[in-house]
Amino acid sequence: MEILDRVLARLPGEDNQADEPFLKESIRLVEDRLNLRLNTDKLPDKFESILVDAVIKIWRRRYHEGIETEKIDTINTKFVDNILEEYEKEIQAYLYNKEKDSFKNVVRFI
Repeated sequence: MEILDRVLARLPGEDNQADEPFLKESIRLVEDRLNLRLNTDKLPDKFESILVDAVIKIWRRRYHEGIETEKIDTINTKFVDNILEEYEKEIQAYLYNKEKDSFKNVVRFI
């Protein structure tokens, strides 16, 4: 299943309102940012679910989902800035394991 299809599948009832050019650009944006953080040219398959989840958050942010704080008496809204922040543990674990695996076949002379 393509990423766009997975995103649309997670927007039941909203898929008729889905702005495909916006979703495609959001997919590219999140994929580029993940690739930069992971130091990869192609997104590893295990990060596709994070990509889909982040794109859904971007889509819904257009309609104010992801508000961190909101006051009723005086309108004061604060959005969460970093859409990938909650996945930082997974990103760091991947980078740690990737680095650890790179030393598996290294011979050290002492």
